[in-house]
Amino acid sequence: MLDRNDLLDLTFYKMSPFKGSLGKLRYKIEKITDDDGTDKFLVTTWPGPFNFEKTDDSLKEKHTEEFSEEGMQKITDYLNKNAEKMNA
Repeated sequence: MLDRNDLLDLTFYKMSPFKGSLGKLRYKIEKITDDDGTDKFLVTTWPGPFNFEKTDDSLKEKHTEEFSEEGMQKITDYLNKNAEKMNA
C-alpha cells in the first residue's frame, strides 16, 4: 500500500515522469498541460509484468487529477484502490 510520502515531491514531476509498481500493478505519473493551459497529472496504469513500452496500449488505463498536493493524494488513493483489485 502506498502512502503519499512514497511518491515524489511535485517539483520532480515538473521535470520528469515517474514509473513504479505496486504488486502486479505498474504505473506512470507525469505532468501534462491541457489545451486551456491547465497543468494536470496523468496517471497511466497497466498490469505487470511488462514495462510501459512493452505493454499493449489496450491494457493501459489513464486517469487525470489536478496538479496539486490534493491531486497527488487522490492519485495515491487511486493507485491503492487499483492495486487492491489487481492483486486480489
